[in-house]
Amino acid sequence: MREFMSRALRKLHRMNDAQLRSFIQLIADDYALFDAMLDSLTNGVIILDSNHIIVKTNRAASRILGIPLAENPERPLWLSISDTNLADFIHTVIENEEARAAEEFVIAADEGNQYIELSVLPLVKEKKVRGTIITIEDITQRKREEINNRRLENLASLTNLAAAVAHEIKNPLAAISIHVQLLRKNLKLCSEEINTKAQKHLDVVQEEIERLNKIVVDFLFAVRPLQCEFAPVKINDLIRNLIATFQEEFSGAGVVFFSELDDTVPLIQADERFLRQALMNILTNAKAAMVPQGGTLSILTHCDQDKVYISISDTGKGIPPDVLHKIFEPYFTTKPDGSGLGLTMTYKVMKEHNGDIQVHSEEGKGTRFTLILPITHTEKPLLLEARSTS
Repeated sequence: MREFMSRALRKLHRMNDAQLRSFIQLIADDYALFDAMLDSLTNGVIILDSNHIIVKTNRAASRILGIPLAENPERPLWLSISDTNLADFIHTVIENEEARAAEEFVIAADEGNQYIELSVLPLVKEKKVRGTIITIEDITQRKREEINNRRLENLASLTNLAAAVAHEIKNPLAAISIHVQLLRKNLKLCSEEINTKAQKHLDVVQEEIERLNKIVVDFLFAVRPLQCEFAPVKINDLIRNLIATFQEEFSGAGVVFFSELDDTVPLIQADERFLRQALMNILTNAKAAMVPQGGTLSILTHCDQDKVYISISDTGKGIPPDVLHKIFEPYFTTKPDGSGLGLTMTYKVMKEHNGDIQVHSEEGKGTRFTLILPITHTEKPLLLEARSTS
C-alpha cells in the first residue's frame, strides 16, 4: 500500500478529476480501516507528535484512563491526565526521550483501585524521534486475582502454625494470670504503701496478659476453619443494633453515624456472630482513621437480584495506594497497637459466606469498604412443588 501511494503521488499532476476522486476515496477508506482497527483493540493506544500533542488515539485509551482524550487539544498529553503520578511519569519519560515498558500504576476509581500497565515508546522515523507511542493495558482483573491468591496462600501458611504456637502461648498466659491473682491476695497482708505500689505494677501485668491473650484468640480465629452456623439474618437489623451499640463510644470520639438502609434487602443465610464481628472490625478501623479530628461514618445497604451490598464509608485519613492491597494480609497493620488480624478475619468471614469485600480509599478523603453477600434463593423446583400438591 505504501508503494502504491508513493507511485500515485508522483503521478498526481497527471490525474484527471475522476482519478483524483478515486485516489482520495482510497485514502479515506484506508484511514477509516485504520481507525476501526485502533478502536477494536482492547488496549489503549495514544500517538503524540513532536510537540507531545495527541494526533491519534482510540476508545480503549479513554475508557481505561476514565477521561475523554480529544485529538489535537493544543496542549501536551500530561496536562489532560488528572492522576498526578501517571502524568508526571509520562512527562518525565518523554522529556528525557526514554523508552519505558510495562510500568504499573494504581488509579483510584469508584469501584475500587484500578491497575494499569503503561508503555511509553519513541516514534522514530528516518532515525529521528518524531513523536511518542503510548500503550495502556487494564490489568485490574489480573492484579485482583494475584492479590486474592496471595491472601489465600498467607492464610493457608498460617494454618500450619496455628495449633502449636497458640497453645504454647495460652498455657503460660493462664498460669501467669493465676499467679497474678495469688500475688494480689498475698500483697493485701503487706503495708498499705507497699500494697498500693505493687497493685499498680500488677495492673500493668494483667493488662499485658489480656492483650496477649486477645492476640492469640484473634490468631486462632484467623487461621482455624470457621464453624459457621447459617440461619436467616436481617442485615438491616444487625446494622441498626451495631450502631446502637457503638453510638455513645463513637460520639465521644467526634464520629457521627449516617445510615441509609434499603428496606427491600431480603433475609440472607449467614452466621450472625461472625458477620457481626466482621462488621465490628471495619467500624473500629473507621473510627481509628477519624481520631482525633472526628468525622462521618456512613453505612448504606442495597441489593440486586443475587447479592446484598453493605457499604461502610469514613471521612478519615485514607489508606496510601502502595499499601492498599496489603490490608487483608495477616499481621499487616498501620496502627501502633494493632494486631494486623482484624481485616484478615473480616476477609475470611466473607469468603466463608461465599461473599467478597472491596475497598476504595483516597488519602486525605477517606475509605469505603463494600461487603458483598449472596442471596440464597430457596424456591422449590416446579417438579417437587407439583408432587407436594398432588
